[in-house]
Amino acid sequence: MDNQMKKCKYCRVDIPKEAKICPNCRKKQGVKIWLIVLIVIAAMIIIGAIIPDNLSSTDNTPSSVGQSSQNDGANSQTSTNEDSQSEKTEFKQSETVSYQGVEYTVTDVQKTTGDEFDQPRDGYEYVIVSVKIENKSEEKISYNPLDWKMENSNGQEESQTFTIIDSNTALSSGDLNPGGNVEGTIAFEQPKGDTGLKLNYYGNIFNENASFKIKID
Repeated sequence: MDNQMKKCKYCRVDIPKEAKICPNCRKKQGVKIWLIVLIVIAAMIIIGAIIPDNLSSTDNTPSSVGQSSQNDGANSQTSTNEDSQSEKTEFKQSETVSYQGVEYTVTDVQKTTGDEFDQPRDGYEYVIVSVKIENKSEEKISYNPLDWKMENSNGQEESQTFTIIDSNTALSSGDLNPGGNVEGTIAFEQPKGDTGLKLNYYGNIFNENASFKIKID
């Protein structure tokens, strides 16, 4: 075939190399739409895989507020040992957790068997956790009580329980501008007297694994 000729992508007839429409079958010779879509999807997957690796570990690794300043005073050997350990994902109730530029603090925990109008099922009690959220980042963030679950000593996780006991203080959903803060309660129904409770934060309701956990005293 002449160097100035090419095959039609559809009818396979020889046509001029620069032809955009086949004079035989009248079909365009451009790149097929499905191929363009496939390339775009592949590019998005590659970008999505690269971006997390380029993000700051400070933003994506949960830490206790004040932990960085303490680590600055440690010697290089200690820092090396800490780096080799897996990242910390469980915190004490007394700690404020910093995650992705946002600080989360459990300010209070109350346990109650309810009142005459609203009671948990037999053998259970309401665990009402007060949470304070402070947006220290430069971006607007969203918050939602459904981002939190409570895990008991049997490893069972449950979402928020809807009760009138904390109706006046219950955390709602919304947005926080940079520098903003919000505080509210989230109620859970848990086995009475369970001492192994953990408050698990999932970032959003679609995450499968908790971003961090707070041990309840």
